[in-house]
Parts: sequence; C-alpha cells; structure tokens
Amino acid sequence: MRTSDLVPAQPTTLYRGQQLVMFGHYYGDDEAEVVLKAKISGEDKQYRTRFQFPQEATDNPEIERLWAYAKIQSLKDQAAYLGTNLNDYRSAIVDTAVEYGLVTDFTSMIVMRDEQFEANGIERHNRDRRQRETAASQKRATQAVASNRMDQHDPAFSGNQPNYSGGSGAFNPISLLLLLPLGWAWIRKRLWQFG
Repeated sequence: MRTSDLVPAQPTTLYRGQQLVMFGHYYGDDEAEVVLKAKISGEDKQYRTRFQFPQEATDNPEIERLWAYAKIQSLKDQAAYLGTNLNDYRSAIVDTAVEYGLVTDFTSMIVMRDEQFEANGIERHNRDRRQRETAASQKRATQAVASNRMDQHDPAFSGNQPNYSGGSGAFNPISLLLLLPLGWAWIRKRLWQFG
C-alpha cells in the first residue's frame, strides 16, 4: 500500500497511557501489513497485523478534516522547531485550510446569505462537507455500537499487556523507595513542631 501525508511523519516518545493517532492518505484497496516498531524500556518490540483497506469509507467523513487540522498543526510545530517564521509555511497552511474549511491564523470564515454565494460565484464546498458529516453522524447514532478494530482476525497485540515496570510511567517501586526518606523527614519535622 502506498501512503502519503502521514501526520505525525515521525512519531516520538509516548508515555504510559498515551495513544498514538496517525492520519494520512492511502492509495488502493488492498490488504496491507502494518508494522509498529518501538522500544519499550529500552527493549526493541515489533507488532504486526494485516487488514483490508477499503476503496472508500463513508462512515466517518470528518476524519478528512481531522487530518487537515493535524497537518496544519504539524506545519506550525515544524516552523517553531526550526525557528523559522510561520509566514514561510503560509501558502501550505492556507491551501490546506481553504480546501478543508478550517479557520487558522491566516484564514477565516465568511457568513453570507445563500444568494450572496451564488451572486459572487462562490462554491459551497464546506456546506456540502458538513452535510456529509452530519448525515454520517446521524446514521451512526441510530446504529448499535460496533467495534472499529481493523485487526480482529490478526491482532497486533495479543496476550497480556506489556510490562512497563522498567522505568516508564509516573511511579514504579524503585521511585517509591527513593521517596521514603523524604516522607520520613517530613514526618519527623511535623512531630518536632508539635512535640
């Protein structure tokens, strides 16, 4: 499967409990193998699954705009990281925002009556997009909740969840032991003040 416009292009550190959400475009409708390579507590891990990418999926049309928003945020983050002026990314941000009907630092929305759109020859892309999104949302509301998990037949994660006790997360047993002397000092101080 050929993909493009992945956001984030290069995922970075995730902490326990965080999710990784990636947006992008894919081409075709084949079955694809998806491989996630990561390090958990310094140990290399690899998760694999296979599933069918549909030619067209209409259940969640709002995902297009979520991708566009994530792309714009990625461009802004890239400008901040490189220390460049956001204006250098202006045309990419404007093009994406206009195509997907988003308000940004460089774009805004105009509210007009229907006849004004027609008189000025302005196409109503955002209206049509909102109608598709609303119809899909109403359809989902009438259906029973179903799993959207794509890898049900070949799960990427099986068995027990990974063990994170090697240092990721807010606290592990070693961290608690290191805090014990501080707790004891605080208790002694409080007893001394009131004793």
